Amino acid sequence: MSKVFTLLMLRVLMSLLLIGWISLWIIKPTTLWIQSWRQAEDTIKHTFFGYYGLNLAVFSFPPIALSMIGLIYLSLLPQYHRPASRGGKRGNVTVSRPAIINSFIGIVSCFEIIAVLLFLLFLAWTFYARVTNDLKKLMPVKTMNLELWQLKYFRVATRFGLLAEACLSLLLFPVLRGLSMFRLLNIQFAASVRYHVWLGTGLIFFALVHGGSTLFIWTITHHIEEEIWKWQRTGRVYIAGVISLVTGLLMWITSLPQIRRKKFEVFYYTHHLYILFLVSFLFHAGDRHFYWIVPGVFLFGLDKILRIVQSRSESRLLSARLLSCKAIELVLPKDPRLHYTPSSFIFVNIPMVSYFQWHPFSITSSSIVDKHTLSFMMKCEGKWTNSVYKKVEEAAISDKKIENMTVRVEGPYGLPSDDFIRYDTLFLVAGGIG
Repeated sequence: MSKVFTLLMLRVLMSLLLIGWISLWIIKPTTLWIQSWRQAEDTIKHTFFGYYGLNLAVFSFPPIALSMIGLIYLSLLPQYHRPASRGGKRGNVTVSRPAIINSFIGIVSCFEIIAVLLFLLFLAWTFYARVTNDLKKLMPVKTMNLELWQLKYFRVATRFGLLAEACLSLLLFPVLRGLSMFRLLNIQFAASVRYHVWLGTGLIFFALVHGGSTLFIWTITHHIEEEIWKWQRTGRVYIAGVISLVTGLLMWITSLPQIRRKKFEVFYYTHHLYILFLVSFLFHAGDRHFYWIVPGVFLFGLDKILRIVQSRSESRLLSARLLSCKAIELVLPKDPRLHYTPSSFIFVNIPMVSYFQWHPFSITSSSIVDKHTLSFMMKCEGKWTNSVYKKVEEAAISDKKIENMTVRVEGPYGLPSDDFIRYDTLFLVAGGIG
């Protein structure tokens, strides 16, 4: 009973943190909040807590706490979780039912459409509140003699940067694995990645409008060379903004399906430019805007460290089977205490093929039936999978021991429960390389 009460309290606490964090975003653009926040900063800046502590506590703490409490909640949940009745709740089924099926964006549920519309409404509200407040009290730019329309356009361009910032603040949450808050909604990592893609596309669009419009005003007023190289002690560092924009655009282009599917290595290594992107953003926007980005960066860094620690140990293959369709079944040893649900997947690294590349594969064995082994299959179509096939084939021909091939595993990841058994009928679709 005490554990059930603990779960209930954790749910209430998570709900309060989420509501509080969303409320902060909504009231942030209002004049009342701006005035009240400045007074709060003036009051606390000379205390031990200080300006930085106040900003971290108000803007950065709620989502970090929400993720940590969610992790505790999920670790306690399996012992007391019971699958819903067959047929499920009518309301939940209706909201999760596919509303759009399109080859470009995939399958989108009613819940996702509602969430996207609410986010777009929030962006529209933020933009409207900021721009109307700016246009009421236009202040000329000291270093440039701008006409009225140029000044208005310059202010509007500046506010597009806030929309890019809003997308950036949420960008890293969908790609968290161990610390993902989407697991609380029974959304797997493979499904939440597309939210990262949507947010990244929005970020690049708003950043292009923001940066392109600013450069346009500088160009027509003949101040581009003077402004772009300005490195101010306070205010914006514009060259850092240019670096951030170019880096983000490069990552976005190489992540397009046409490039990512054919040249995965290009996509994979280019995406590591996110470090340069974030550092450049910090210099460009300043700490006042970076506090909203801190939660995603902190959780992503912590999640990355935990994954590195988990995947440091190496396993040796127990067996490998070459199939006629140029596919391989690989079998690894498993701790009997490791349990996972159907449809779970792992990330696999084979140092003999590539020390840095990790690829996801669905687990084809059951942790209930196969207590000491874990198996997965890969279809050989790309450079990496063909290299693995070649190594296994060479070992078979030369009569070498396949156990010499070491494998590093991260995961497994998947749904925390078997809620899908509440349905009378299941339609299963398989695809990809494994």
